[in-house]
Amino acid sequence: MKKRMLSIALALIPMLAVAQEPMTVKVDSAGQLSRQIPDSIMFTIPELTVSGPLNGADLKLIGQMATRNKTDKKKENECLLTTINLADATIVEGKEGTKTKADEIPSGLFSEAKNLMKVVLPNGIIAVSKNLFQGCQSLVEVTIPASVSEVESNAFKGCTSLSAITLPNSLRTIGAHAFDDCKVLTAIVIPESVTTIESSAFEGCTALASVTLDGKVGELESSTFMNCEALSVITLPSTLSAIGTNAFKNCKSLTTIDISSVREISASAFEDCSSLNSIITSSTEKIGNGAFQRCMSLKQVELPKIKKLGNNAFEKCGTLETAVLGGGLDEVGNDAFKDCSSLQKVELSNGLKSLGNEAFSGCKSLSDITLPKTLSKISSNAFTDCTSLENILIPSQVKSIGSNAFKNCSSLRSVQIEGFVTKIETATFRGCQNLKEVTMPVSVKSIGSDAFRECANLTDISLPISLTEIDNDAFRECAAMQKIVIPAAVNSIGSDAFFKCSALTSVELPVGLKKIGSSAFEKCVALTSVVINAPLPPKISKNTFKGVTGACVLHVPRGCKLGYQQEKIWGPAFSQIEEVQLVPLKSEGVK
Repeated sequence: MKKRMLSIALALIPMLAVAQEPMTVKVDSAGQLSRQIPDSIMFTIPELTVSGPLNGADLKLIGQMATRNKTDKKKENECLLTTINLADATIVEGKEGTKTKADEIPSGLFSEAKNLMKVVLPNGIIAVSKNLFQGCQSLVEVTIPASVSEVESNAFKGCTSLSAITLPNSLRTIGAHAFDDCKVLTAIVIPESVTTIESSAFEGCTALASVTLDGKVGELESSTFMNCEALSVITLPSTLSAIGTNAFKNCKSLTTIDISSVREISASAFEDCSSLNSIITSSTEKIGNGAFQRCMSLKQVELPKIKKLGNNAFEKCGTLETAVLGGGLDEVGNDAFKDCSSLQKVELSNGLKSLGNEAFSGCKSLSDITLPKTLSKISSNAFTDCTSLENILIPSQVKSIGSNAFKNCSSLRSVQIEGFVTKIETATFRGCQNLKEVTMPVSVKSIGSDAFRECANLTDISLPISLTEIDNDAFRECAAMQKIVIPAAVNSIGSDAFFKCSALTSVELPVGLKKIGSSAFEKCVALTSVVINAPLPPKISKNTFKGVTGACVLHVPRGCKLGYQQEKIWGPAFSQIEEVQLVPLKSEGVK
């Protein structure tokens, strides 16, 4: 019995010796591979070389071997397939096993083969098919034959160990997400034959430092190199005319790029490229929303041919010092240069018509800007918090200035409005603490709430004769204002309009005035003279003149004293009421 057992054991020794060794197979006709690799040994082969014609059944077998990601612990001779060489294999058309077309590997054949390390693809195939190696986390080497014209979508997506790959000179198209999330790929040379690179082709290749794009590519589609955080060098072809949305977003190591041939840069194309300090954009006509947002190292932008500048285009480019906008640009988009805190010089296109909301808001270093004569609209918050801006001339074609347009421009000393503006909107000049001189056109009919609030150095202002309304808080806390003449057409003064104008000594009110709001002149403690030309007392509240001292004299038209004394609020508000000859108002135009 013992001798028999020993004989069996000795007989198994050659089989064990053969197990887990590389295997080379040549098939003479399609569909015969399973005869040479039976079930008994298909999971004992670490390296496989196959030549000859293969159909869907043969490829399905190879796929099953490659995608098996764990061995049966009860079978000691089993191993996982790591290397496949199909260089001399030919894919034939057929429906057996997996449907195949001639010279095409079925999509996803090796998908999620987590232990596959090295593959040589068949000579003669025309494409690296869709999802072919997706999720092959251990793949380090792939040989692509010279016959391949396309790397299809997701072909190498998630191949997190693939550090290098050579693309053949026959290649024309790189599909969407083809190399997405290849985290250790460090360099890529895209051959001259390539004409199309689809969206997200290299997205998430976080170690990709160098890209040479020799191909005659006309467009980089969306997210092509998005999140390639190590990308520092890229060579682009002269044929490139468009860069898609998010194409280089978050390429934090990119310092310079020549895009001189590019006409269109789409939304967020270079957003968060925090090291980008130089761009060449001599042909660029269109820049999309957020295209260079948060490019924190960019210092200079020259756009001689720009026609459209999107919202947030250069927002929070904290080191940007100069922006030159030429060409046929007619509108600067919302937030275009918002929070560019180092921006000192801006040259605007001669044909410019509109400045968008917050276009230059927070540009704290901007001390001077010339607005073109073609400008017709300044939108809300356009220059809010431009704390270095000293003077502004608003040209003659401007028809509207939005709310908060110059709010908190604390260095602003002089404002000249030449345009046909009908209203000074809410908080337009609020917090302009050094503002001393304001020239308004005769077209202004209304001064909005908070329009000049907290303009602490505004000593004197001439209001236009066309003015009909002064809104709430319009001149609140203008602490240096000494006198004010309200034009004849004004029929209402809003609440708190001149609240706490502590230096105000003289006020003249018009004949047609119907209402003065609550606290309009409250805490005007220096007020000594109020001249009112209205024969009938306008409507006021108990707080309208609250805090005005008894030294203040109310001057009313001749024959109207008794009416004011007997009026239930006016009478108690002023202890001194004198009649004077009705005189014309002193404000006859624009100062």
